[in-house]
Amino acid sequence: MKHKSLRLGFDVTMEKGTTWKPLQVQFWNQETDFKKFSPSEPFKYMADALTALSLVKLNNYIKSPVATPHLNYSFALDAWKNLDPHIELYERSQGRIRALQSHLPVVDPKICAAFEHQFNESFDLAMKPWGVDLSSLCHLLETFSWFEKQVGSPFLYNFGLNFSKPFMEKLHCLYSFLYHLRGIVAVDHNAHVADHSHEAVKVDAISDYLPRAEYIVNDALLYWNFKKFSQPFAGPKTPDTKVEKLFVDPMEKAFHKYSHNACHLVNNLPKSFVNSLNPVELEEALYLVQMDWLLGSPAGLCFKIREELFGLQSGYEKIFWKDVEPKPHAKPFALHLCCELTEEAIYGAKAA
Repeated sequence: MKHKSLRLGFDVTMEKGTTWKPLQVQFWNQETDFKKFSPSEPFKYMADALTALSLVKLNNYIKSPVATPHLNYSFALDAWKNLDPHIELYERSQGRIRALQSHLPVVDPKICAAFEHQFNESFDLAMKPWGVDLSSLCHLLETFSWFEKQVGSPFLYNFGLNFSKPFMEKLHCLYSFLYHLRGIVAVDHNAHVADHSHEAVKVDAISDYLPRAEYIVNDALLYWNFKKFSQPFAGPKTPDTKVEKLFVDPMEKAFHKYSHNACHLVNNLPKSFVNSLNPVELEEALYLVQMDWLLGSPAGLCFKIREELFGLQSGYEKIFWKDVEPKPHAKPFALHLCCELTEEAIYGAKAA
């Protein structure tokens, strides 16, 4: 019995200068370009394969048998679902996310629907018959900004967003594409450095977006205790009004100024959830709930996509890899990638 296989070939065009800034991803013509390069095995963590597979799902032009006559579209979609690890992480968090949502107000569904519509319009303009224009994709940043203003609160630790199932699938695919695209740039850079201990870059699905999650927990515990012990001075005006003005209000402002993330974390959780835990349980819960928000909530998904778009707009060294300077190049250049996926690689990787 003949096993299925899938060849994926594409170019990532990079901007000239001292920056890591991809400009476009262009699929190869199946009839001609594959004759120039022999396909190899995918990278260890599948960054090349997953970049291509997620774009296959995102770009409606690629569905056409004229554009990609030898692409097994259904096999490509199945490969993406089996290989991308973020999907399983998202699903694992859903029970806990829904439990939190049941105690919190949700965002007006009309606002969410309007956001989906604006997002889709802007997104479609970036998709081209040959692939994707990444500069145009960055216009989604304006849509994200509009949505946060309509909601009245940031994505950070927001558990009240709900989108339609097709839109959630699009967000998953877009994040997969952007995250693994950055992985390709990292692999290329690291292949040309002399000392990996000082010059190498990496991608990380947690610390790239929440770099000091444990510090946020410590600040959140301080903020929660402050709120708990200052409660007698809050609320209706009493003889303790002077204490409130001299102590409570300035401390509240200081927390929001210097521990912004911690305040958002505490204020976005149900009081019943926080009150039900002892100090040791609360410390662990505050850390885990951050992971659930980042890995398993619609708002966390939007937050990560926006960070990746900021990286595309400004250069990855400005957002993710601030400690390493990219080497200058005088003109735009392209990374040529060609890999072949087999059934064993896809379903075997899932089993492992």
